[in-house]
Amino acid sequence: MHVVIIGAGIGGLTLAQGLKRAGVSVSLYERDRTRTERLQGYRIHIAPYGCRALHACLPADVYDLFVSTSGQANSTLAFFTEKLDELITLNTTEIGMDTAHLTDTFRSVSRITFREVLLAGLGDVVRFGKTFTHYTHEPDGLVTAHFSDGTQATGDVLVGADGTNSAVRAQYLPQAAHSDTGAVAISGKVPLGSEVAQLLPRPFSTGGAMVLAPHGYFGFLAVHEFRRDEGGQALSLSPDYGIDPELLLDNTTDYVMWNVLARWQKFGDRKAISAMSAEEIRALVLRTVGGWHPNLLRLIEESDTGTVSVHPLYTSRRPEPWQPSNVTVLGDAIHAMPPTAGAGANAAVVDAELLCRGLRAVGDGRRLTDAIGEYEKAMLDHAFTKVAAANRNLEQGVADNRFALAGFRTFLRLAGNVGPIRRKMTAAIAR
Repeated sequence: MHVVIIGAGIGGLTLAQGLKRAGVSVSLYERDRTRTERLQGYRIHIAPYGCRALHACLPADVYDLFVSTSGQANSTLAFFTEKLDELITLNTTEIGMDTAHLTDTFRSVSRITFREVLLAGLGDVVRFGKTFTHYTHEPDGLVTAHFSDGTQATGDVLVGADGTNSAVRAQYLPQAAHSDTGAVAISGKVPLGSEVAQLLPRPFSTGGAMVLAPHGYFGFLAVHEFRRDEGGQALSLSPDYGIDPELLLDNTTDYVMWNVLARWQKFGDRKAISAMSAEEIRALVLRTVGGWHPNLLRLIEESDTGTVSVHPLYTSRRPEPWQPSNVTVLGDAIHAMPPTAGAGANAAVVDAELLCRGLRAVGDGRRLTDAIGEYEKAMLDHAFTKVAAANRNLEQGVADNRFALAGFRTFLRLAGNVGPIRRKMTAAIAR
């Protein structure tokens, strides 16, 4: 059996790693011309269930490379008002999770570094500079992917892992297109020096923090501190996998990432904002949230404008069941979601692990379409639970309803003082 994957994002690369590890023939095609063409991105939050899926797919030493290049393990998620009054802090150590555990912990990783890690050892699998256009079915049951340069790739299975604007999904499941939420996230990064660290309440140093603000705005902040104690291990492993050590660890400045989310109209005209410079966007955010705590405004003011960016937020609706075939999809290609549940990357690696498990079973005699159908049901059940949570969190955050906000803040304050409720909430974020 040979598997053709379209897209070298997190899900596609994780699947390629898992299949190669299992001895399944695989090739992956990516439209970027080189592995370093898109050196951009922020911190990715990997939850325990995402770590477990990665651990199941990656060779042991590549997983070790992931751990050694990730940030300090996170143990908390805190909620604050825009005045930095603490509402509740959820701490995973309270439910027995160990931040030193190999998989049962939260990790943060630079998107750039993570992609390099996932490419480790795949030099004979990944083909760059290949823009997928369409696929065709062959008389013998195989499926052929066609590329814009006139080349083709034929396999037993075709997997669309090509992101929100997936060309594979557009042909295979046109009814499953994503939709615009009408909301936007504006993001930036500020280096984590000693002065910046003093601006942050203590819970910020051990995990992420939500800022629940009035008038339809909310924020998310997270500290990313690199694990310099393990940098030497990462550098020693990288040459074995064709990774440039400078590329692997060249973005190792500790930083605070901030996001301010709202509906587009809260910031102004969408077209006008899209045409703004980074300096203008940063100034717009400062004007918009000018009533927030001075320390939060200082973080935004100190941001490098090269890191300030605007992200329209998209979501998806669970499609009606379809007849499984030897074409399938994973990740954002089928279940795009806003970042408000911290689940997008995690859902993609879980998809990869589920599909890898199913395709391995084909090698043991399972019927291909049965294995893919089982994967698709499990994927939809898992992923659209996350989509629903992300949509719910987004709608709650951007709702301009002062009574609902006051009620939610009161609930969080009370829950923070009731152990069973607090622990139940903590367990929910780890699933």
